[in-house]
Amino acid sequence: MGGRRAAVAGGIRRKGFTLAEMSMVLVVAGVVMMIVFPALSYVRVSAQRSLTESNLQSLLRAAAVYVQVNGCLPCPTPAGVSGAGFGRVRGDTGTAACGGCAQAEGIAPFVSLGVPQSTARDGWGRWITMRIDPALAVNFGVAPPTSPCTAADVTAGICAQEKMSQKGLCRQSLSAANRINVQTPGGPVQQAAVIFVSHGANGHGSFVAGAISNGLNGERLPFPGGSLGCASGVAEKCNADGDVNFVNAPHAVGGTNPFDDSLAFMDRNNLVSMLGNGSCHTVW
Repeated sequence: MGGRRAAVAGGIRRKGFTLAEMSMVLVVAGVVMMIVFPALSYVRVSAQRSLTESNLQSLLRAAAVYVQVNGCLPCPTPAGVSGAGFGRVRGDTGTAACGGCAQAEGIAPFVSLGVPQSTARDGWGRWITMRIDPALAVNFGVAPPTSPCTAADVTAGICAQEKMSQKGLCRQSLSAANRINVQTPGGPVQQAAVIFVSHGANGHGSFVAGAISNGLNGERLPFPGGSLGCASGVAEKCNADGDVNFVNAPHAVGGTNPFDDSLAFMDRNNLVSMLGNGSCHTVW
């Protein structure tokens, strides 16, 4: 009996993968990863862009609400502000909704706009740049801004001609020097009262977390060499030089002039009428 058991035990065959079979499995796994990973990357980038576009439109709507309630555009939060003033117009908790705007470009004042901090960031977690025409941030004392002129307004010198124009933000004449210009390649230059800019996946020119503000916001993320400005010939640099000129170009990856910025902007007529509460009758 003992010999029989030994024979049976000795006859057990252990099965496993051969080296060739394991190599084939690795090859198949590699092919699957080559197919799946780019697809996952595309889905992730698509989701980031969708979130960015959603946040840009949310900021435009919030700015429209602010204009209707206060009769002025919200002044951005300056990029170097930290503490309790961060996320508020002009970066100061003690100022009124409308007033002077010393820095026309900065970070969307999400607290004053009544939106979450996350809405002021794009899909890559960077602050969305905001710029306004500072002439529209002053206190006109007229809300909503579509209020028509009355005889009393004409007598007081507020309006040039009775019932032929509107008061406040709708009436304010704008300086060409502060007017926001948005150039679409091959198209006309559009004027805007407010613009929001995501600087895309590469983040070049965006306001990023930095030591100057305890990690809340900070300096612009630099470009890899070269000067800023539209004259540089690089469209993205035009959107990060702090002036009134912006470029709204199709997205392009690679090459000498890549572009992944996303912009949302409106002139004051469209901004005021965005909520269906009437419009300015302004000639730009």
